[in-house]
Amino acid sequence: MKTIDQEIINNLYIAADTSDRKRAHYLLHTSHQDKVQRLLIAMKQGSYVEPHYHELPHQWELFQVLDGLVKVTLYSDDGVIRETFNIGGNSSIKLIELQPNEIHSVECLSEQALLLEVKEGPFNAEFAKSFIKVN
Repeated sequence: MKTIDQEIINNLYIAADTSDRKRAHYLLHTSHQDKVQRLLIAMKQGSYVEPHYHELPHQWELFQVLDGLVKVTLYSDDGVIRETFNIGGNSSIKLIELQPNEIHSVECLSEQALLLEVKEGPFNAEFAKSFIKVN
């Protein structure tokens, strides 16, 4: 059994504070080979995951915002914004599932945010993200 207590979450936010990217990860899975990858992502305000997609057919990902508010932007194949919406906080959206090849970015809008990410494994760093330029 694994438990996540407030001390773990506080330490994750501290790690995000000291990170250049203003975010930190806490792995809940034991190996990059696990069939289900699970992790907590702590983000600080201004943390921005640049527009990207996951090219392999099994690379869907599910995000649940446990604390705070994040903005997700979806893009067309040519880098034009298709849709923007907030997740968590006072938004009616609390959880999303993105499909493979769905171009998206994520930005922390609140002082801090905590996300639970679930995705199919195994994890292969070579195919983790494909970045695009946006208009």
